[in-house]
Amino acid sequence: MEFKIKSIFLLPKDTEKGIRTIDFSLNKVNVITGGSEKGKSTLIAITDYCLGSGKCRIPTRKIRNHTEWFGLHIVLENNLEVIVARKEPGELIASGDMYIREGSDLKIPSAIISNCNVNEVKSRLNNIAGLSDLNFAEEGAKVGFDSHPSFRDLTSFLFQPQYIIANQSALFYRTDQMAHRQKLISIFNYILQAVDNIYLELKEELRQIERDLYDLNREMDKKMRSLNRLIGQLRGFYNQAKEFGLLRNEPYPDDNWTTVDFIDRLKRIPGEVDSPVVLQVSMDAIATTSNRITELTSLELNIAYDLQNLKHRQELLNRLIESNANYRDDLLQQHGRLKTTSWFNDLLTKHEEQCPFCLSKTDSGKSYLQKLITTNNEIISTGTQLNDNVTVLKSEQRKVSSEIRDLLQRLNQVRQELNVLRQSGNDDNRRLNTINTIYRFAGMIESELNSYETFSKDTTAEEQIKKLEVRRTAINQQINQSVIENKVKRAKKTITDAISYYAEIFKAENYAELIQFNERDLTLTFVSDSGRTDALYEIGSGSNYMAYHISTILAFQEFFLSKKKHPVPSFVFFDQPTQVYFPETDVEISEKSEDVTRVRRIFEALNSAVVRTKGKLQIIILEHVGEYAWTGYENIIRVKRWRDNEENADDRALIPDSWFD
Repeated sequence: MEFKIKSIFLLPKDTEKGIRTIDFSLNKVNVITGGSEKGKSTLIAITDYCLGSGKCRIPTRKIRNHTEWFGLHIVLENNLEVIVARKEPGELIASGDMYIREGSDLKIPSAIISNCNVNEVKSRLNNIAGLSDLNFAEEGAKVGFDSHPSFRDLTSFLFQPQYIIANQSALFYRTDQMAHRQKLISIFNYILQAVDNIYLELKEELRQIERDLYDLNREMDKKMRSLNRLIGQLRGFYNQAKEFGLLRNEPYPDDNWTTVDFIDRLKRIPGEVDSPVVLQVSMDAIATTSNRITELTSLELNIAYDLQNLKHRQELLNRLIESNANYRDDLLQQHGRLKTTSWFNDLLTKHEEQCPFCLSKTDSGKSYLQKLITTNNEIISTGTQLNDNVTVLKSEQRKVSSEIRDLLQRLNQVRQELNVLRQSGNDDNRRLNTINTIYRFAGMIESELNSYETFSKDTTAEEQIKKLEVRRTAINQQINQSVIENKVKRAKKTITDAISYYAEIFKAENYAELIQFNERDLTLTFVSDSGRTDALYEIGSGSNYMAYHISTILAFQEFFLSKKKHPVPSFVFFDQPTQVYFPETDVEISEKSEDVTRVRRIFEALNSAVVRTKGKLQIIILEHVGEYAWTGYENIIRVKRWRDNEENADDRALIPDSWFD
């Protein structure tokens, strides 16, 4: 993404003072060199603060005491520009007051009034970067480190302050903080563009499909329970109808009747009730109902008895399977202790007439070894038989479980029919066998049958489930994990090749070895020809750490810029990489040829990055060293030299001298 810094500006608290502006080239290596305590490192803190950091790391006293607003003038693609500024926080950790303006050919305002807060700016930066607002977390998981990627996460690739640039443990900015480190790890596939916004949208659609399928299946289960309940009651309804004197011309049901046989006859009840024929209750109908209740009661007892036997058989099978598994584990342990018998067997074969250990002519050792081999073979044979036994037992277990389910379903149907018949047969209901009771019964039957018709004919839920399952299959094919893994491998190969290129410029140790990037630890590892693997922190030397930090950031930026719409901005700050050579001295000029050579390698690598990215990468380097370090590199320019001997008194440090008057 084209997102570069045209200038950094500071508005003074004293409105009579002028605005402090530091302008940068968009397609060069911009060097700000100067002495200690001049405010060079503060430029990183200002940039991070204006991009929505949770804490203001801008130094107090000279800088914050005299500055009201800190701001960035940003250039985007298509000649669009953004001015974003944030108020000095005073006694707070950070200020929420911010200002943002977008357009073309923008001018830095001479006075600023807040027009938004920090959350609104971060949201706008997310939009500019084209970041998804969808989470990586799976359905039902707590959203934390797996929350959606944000612009703040991307700052890890933009800044290499002094405490990071030669750090042996942390390779990226803010990854010394556990929360940010874990968040970066969780979104790294997104950073590598192995997954993108489309992938996250498909994942969210998949989550919604799973929710819809869950609801539809619950609806289907409810529907099937209603249907099963009605089916279980049909025989009882039919016998009750006969007892009420309905369906006089219909026979009594037998065990071969189907659901359709009952429903077709029960449908005639409303017509019989509306007919002028007087409804008469026969003794035969009452007797039939009583006999059916007796029959069902006996059947209920028989089913319950059979269920009890099956449950007991199921428990025995479970214990047998568990016992076989434990015995098999014991055999495996014994077999493990006798694994060397194959080696012993080879020795016996080679030394037919001698002891394989002492080479003496004796059979005692061979006899003992033969016993061990025989024992191991018996263990293997027994283990094989146990596997066969477990297979048979599990098959029988599944069969018994299926029989239990069938009996439970039959038992429920019997109890539902009994419930209907007993309600019609008790004294209270007999007393209510008036014509009104019959009408209510007929209405209830008609309502139940209408519900059955509605349920059985409505296939909307089934059709929706089929469509959702087809879509789920298609999405799973699109977000195939193996495809994502291959994309990650290709991206990492591209990045590590570039790291090797820059590391060679530095002459860093191990640069000729196989360099790997580990996104789980956010570090580099090196594989030698012998196969030995070393992590970055194991190499040693601050100059190596610095070389690989710069090489890694440049390589990632190359990768980002090779993508059309990558969300990471196209600028990067490096703060005093030469500290590994001059740790305690403010050195502008070095007389040691060795130091000059090593320092110039830093600028050679930076210059090369601008060339390799065709000027798409903006680099800002904050340094002590003088121009000898970059003379001759056409893509490196000096932006500022902040030293006490500068002619312009207002350009000797970040804060102009005139602000102190």
